[in-house]
Amino acid sequence: MTRVRHLLEWILLATARRAIRCLPRRAALALGAVTGEIAYRFGIRRRVVLSNLALAFPEWTATQCRRVARRMYQNTGRTFVECLLLVSPSPDQIDRMVEGVEGREFLEWVGGVQKPFIVVTGHVDNWELMGAYFARHGFRLKVIAKPLHNPRVEAALLAMRQSCGYEVLYTGEGLKPGLRHLRDGGVLVFLADQDARRAGIAVPFFGAPASTALGPAVFALLARVPILPVFALRVGKTRHRFRFFPPIEPPLSEKREVALERLTYAHVEVLEHIVRKYPEQYFWFHRRWKTPPQKTRGGK
Repeated sequence: MTRVRHLLEWILLATARRAIRCLPRRAALALGAVTGEIAYRFGIRRRVVLSNLALAFPEWTATQCRRVARRMYQNTGRTFVECLLLVSPSPDQIDRMVEGVEGREFLEWVGGVQKPFIVVTGHVDNWELMGAYFARHGFRLKVIAKPLHNPRVEAALLAMRQSCGYEVLYTGEGLKPGLRHLRDGGVLVFLADQDARRAGIAVPFFGAPASTALGPAVFALLARVPILPVFALRVGKTRHRFRFFPPIEPPLSEKREVALERLTYAHVEVLEHIVRKYPEQYFWFHRRWKTPPQKTRGGK
């Protein structure tokens, strides 16, 4: 049954990709927004989304939660379409999608393309475009990712990422490939905002403990490199800008567990700041607070 479902998902994805590429870009993005609206109307993970919004923003009314949820579904539809179109993009195509960059001085502070560092981001707006933009400007990126359950869809996602100029290191490959990449002057990218289950530590996210992966902090300490929080943000319906935040330096003089916790708290705090400001651009579909704190690493 699983193989049949995976095949059907792949056929649906391949069909959507062919259809989308026949449309002008603005029309394709509009179709994506409509598809997101339909998903909201049909209640696809709507209960999870509304529950997450109510937890994160207890001061909001149910009407406010629904309004933001609808806009988030529409934005997710647009992002999905953009990713379908983001195959072997030309430099001009990437530049046309990006309106500007805020905090570029922080990128220069960590050394630009000359020195290794770690990018921490989240499922905000079009995070895949951000990878393409970095690669377009000469950075050697490798994204740390967990493979999707559907191998056909995972292969398509990997091909898209490689066509944009960056590679993937899967979570099961261990520390050595990532450390080697950093020591060779590369950049590691983490989307560090999903439930990490028992392997994570409980970190406050919107006031509630959320199991958070230690990967960015571990690599930062071992390689002695800074963490650079970066986020993509949608501007209107068709363009984006990137926001860089001050680098987070690893506290090398601290005990290991204290340093890991401090680094993780710091980048989650930046994520919360950006999500509070742009809640309609965050991927609220995920059960972020699924693991109770007592079941996380060091939990009691």
